[in-house]
Amino acid sequence: MIQTPLRPSGRTSQHTHAFNRWTRWARILLTIVLLLTLVMAPWHPAPALAATNQQSSAEVALRWSTPVVTDKSGYALRAAVTNTANQPMENAHLSVSTSALYSFSSRTDMQTWSEGHARIPTPDLLGTQTVPTIPAGQSIEVAVNVPADQDAIKKMASWGPKPVRLSLSDDQGRILGDVFTFLTRTWDGLPTAGTPALSLTMVLPLTSSDWNIDDKAMTALMTQSGSGNDKNRSMTLTRQGARRQEDQSQLLSKHGSLQTLGDPVYLSAFVNRPQIQGLIQPADFDITGYASQNQDRYAQAGVTPESWSAQTAAKLYADSAPDTYAWQGRREWTMESITTARRAGYQTVIAPQGFEVGADTSAHTGKYTIETKAGKVTVLSAQRELSNLARGHPSSTRATGEQTQAGQTARFIAQSAFYQMEQPYAERSLLVCFDTDEDTQQADRIMTELEHAPWISLKSMDNLMQAPDFTGGSSSLLKALELDSTKSSTKHGDGSIGTLDSLTASRAEIGRFATTILADGKQDSQPTASATAGKTDSQALARQDANTTARQPKDPHQWLNQLTVAHDDLALKSLGGTAAAAGLADQAEAISHRLLDGVSITPSESLNVVSETASMPVTVSNSHPYPVHARISARTDSMEIVTSRMAEAVIPARSEAQVTFKVRVAAAGRANVDIGLLDRQGRPFGQVRQAQITSNLRLSDMSGMVIIVIAVLLGLLGLWRQFHRTKDPDE
Repeated sequence: MIQTPLRPSGRTSQHTHAFNRWTRWARILLTIVLLLTLVMAPWHPAPALAATNQQSSAEVALRWSTPVVTDKSGYALRAAVTNTANQPMENAHLSVSTSALYSFSSRTDMQTWSEGHARIPTPDLLGTQTVPTIPAGQSIEVAVNVPADQDAIKKMASWGPKPVRLSLSDDQGRILGDVFTFLTRTWDGLPTAGTPALSLTMVLPLTSSDWNIDDKAMTALMTQSGSGNDKNRSMTLTRQGARRQEDQSQLLSKHGSLQTLGDPVYLSAFVNRPQIQGLIQPADFDITGYASQNQDRYAQAGVTPESWSAQTAAKLYADSAPDTYAWQGRREWTMESITTARRAGYQTVIAPQGFEVGADTSAHTGKYTIETKAGKVTVLSAQRELSNLARGHPSSTRATGEQTQAGQTARFIAQSAFYQMEQPYAERSLLVCFDTDEDTQQADRIMTELEHAPWISLKSMDNLMQAPDFTGGSSSLLKALELDSTKSSTKHGDGSIGTLDSLTASRAEIGRFATTILADGKQDSQPTASATAGKTDSQALARQDANTTARQPKDPHQWLNQLTVAHDDLALKSLGGTAAAAGLADQAEAISHRLLDGVSITPSESLNVVSETASMPVTVSNSHPYPVHARISARTDSMEIVTSRMAEAVIPARSEAQVTFKVRVAAAGRANVDIGLLDRQGRPFGQVRQAQITSNLRLSDMSGMVIIVIAVLLGLLGLWRQFHRTKDPDE
């Protein structure tokens, strides 16, 4: 039986043909769209490819440029070219180009350009320079100088930031490295009139964590007791800190418009104290960290609110003190930390890194007034982008031109011009803050360029404080502060916990010395030490320090208070707002170690014992200006050779005392003895010394044994003779 295949109905066949026609037209349209996309794609090479080439063959870094370009200045730059390949780089050239007629329309456009992702053509060639042959792994600096009458410069018909591209290519036109940066054309010589300048307050905080214990001053403090009225000079700046201080002085003398807020502790280290516009908390104490911790721990470490209050800052400055400001620490400001600052007397707090408030809006005055539980506080928020650049931070890690100070300066100038162009007739006062450890060369470069920027008017702190608050900003700020408070409560410690533990322990050691080691006059000298103790005055005469001894206060606690002040001074500095400050806690710990090590055991010579008992003398020294009481412990590592374990002595000021231990020997041998110091509560302190005891009792035992053996032999011989001798007949 033959089966006939089924045929589709007419209606089904029509649907199939229609679907096929629609599919063919869709394919045709898709092909056209793809062709148009390829044709209309710009000629500019993909930045991702350029970055890959740059990483694999060469690197270009901007070392210096002309950020502000006038009708007479021209343009110049220097760039470092590094050959990262494993073979020499030959026949390369560096070209510098721009788009003379281009104007940035948004901050996003500027950021995209800086990261190399903006498809902005740069057809206007500023200059090109042949790069000499660079061996593998080495660098060379290339300079490009563009005169003021060059066509690309003359072509700029509008003022403002312009894109600049540095391209390193080989003789075949392949891009080896790219850098994207900016220049800013002023309105000088242009037909367009200038607009009102943007008010900018540039602030440099003067503080430091480069402190060191002055060894001579600390030695004098440890060994001699002053009157207590002398100013503490035990801390000095390190060499690096002193050089930086000189650089800061030169920077301030060069730029009078630069506003300075000084830490009064640091200002006291200047030979010629600079003029300042305000004070910040002493030692740049981290108030934001203090508010987030258990504050009782700070008191145990030697830091109280009085030590960093606004009143103390003004008192330390001595002269008629200017206004005081609370500078932000290592954490974000929160409502709690701002309230803490207000309770300490600071009516104005500064956020040098700014807040996220209004981040998407145009640049505005960063001034707010908020109400806290302690009263009203003025909050000065720095402009975030400009401050980050001023502090040496690029806008992003992908911004190739901003990985150097020169590139950051060029972006700073361009960004400030764009902010002025955003709202050219709006009255705004922007705050820009440098860092607490600011590179003075970076600050000098930025200030120099700002002083030549006609769209910027550099204002004082007083001018900023008199500016009206940002309209509607306080409510947004309060929300941001509440959010930061939530974040802060969920964060783990930032390292200050370990610093507080170290400071608490070292301060407790000073207190322990005062209560359990310092002689209080109630202890009687041990017999071994009484003879030495009675010679205190004569020893003072022999040491030729009788006058010093006579002048020192009778109360030793006054001397220990001076040591405590030195420790607490370091504690305050180690809790500053910079990460480097925490290292000063080690120096505070060194004070307590040095105090305890001032009572020491003179290393004893090895002791040879030839009998069952002997005496071992131990000398204890005291370098301090007051007598101390100590227990001396001696323990051996042998069961056959032991000592009397414990002795006590009162060691006179700047003198020695000797104690004697009884040694008992049960057998010949050698033993190590650990000699250490204990306070009145039996806790060890200072360094443990070790001595050796050698017993020669084995030789004495052998002699006795020989005598006994001889006696036994003689006895046996006598008995033998007694039994074997020939008897007389009479017997």
